[in-house]
Amino acid sequence: MASSPIVTSQKIRRLIGMPFYSEYQVRSPLSAFIKKLWTLDNSGSRLETGERAVLPNGCFTIAFISGNGILVKTRLTDTLLSPGVYFVGQLTGGITVNLLPHTKAIMVQLFAWAPVHFSKAPMSAYTDRVVPLTDPVISVDILNNPAIALAVHRAFVDHFRHNKNTFLIQQACLLLAGAGGALTVGNLAAQLGCSERQLQKQFKQHVGLSPKVFAIILRLRNAVDDIAYPRQAHILLSNLALENNFYDQAHFINTFQSIVGMSPAKFDKTAYLLAFKK
Repeated sequence: MASSPIVTSQKIRRLIGMPFYSEYQVRSPLSAFIKKLWTLDNSGSRLETGERAVLPNGCFTIAFISGNGILVKTRLTDTLLSPGVYFVGQLTGGITVNLLPHTKAIMVQLFAWAPVHFSKAPMSAYTDRVVPLTDPVISVDILNNPAIALAVHRAFVDHFRHNKNTFLIQQACLLLAGAGGALTVGNLAAQLGCSERQLQKQFKQHVGLSPKVFAIILRLRNAVDDIAYPRQAHILLSNLALENNFYDQAHFINTFQSIVGMSPAKFDKTAYLLAFKK
């Protein structure tokens, strides 16, 4: 992948107790809707990786799984994902993954506005779900293609479209991300020149979440990054809450507890699959 004209190797690391993790930066034009590619590689091991948690991140994911499969636990079900291609909808809570022996997973992480560009399917139908990747989302099989980046490129670029809905969703997501999730629905609608009702309806249809829930997830992930990769030795929860646009410490703790399943004080980054940050 590193030699592809549209994908470059960005970070590669091995963590104790965690499968080999590789992260790839995506170049234009794929970077318009693909945030990054990353892999979990347990293909050389005869042992399972053990459970690692994955938190909501405001993105969709397409997972290419080869080998014996991945055990996935969500709030709703425990599922064995056998070799194949899967679509992961927006998550509203943490899930756990456990790679079986001799298994590799390649993840294509899509920006929240990506599906509106190539699918008319309601993304709310896929929230907190992992489903085999078939129509009406998009049908593609590139597991055995060594030029995976080029195959992804062919699968998406021809379907990329622009209309008033794609503009609305993309701009809404960018504005929310730029504000750290701090914009209200009213402020967001005013900046986009649409009604709150229209924004709520289109956002739920194409992102799978309400703008408010999407904003909360953005704020939570920023807070998780501050905990996992602190800029100072001691972090006060009250400061962490305010810096990440929560009303107060109690609001932050309650939100963290509801999504992550524990208090911020008990968060252990080694149990999670988190993007590497300097």
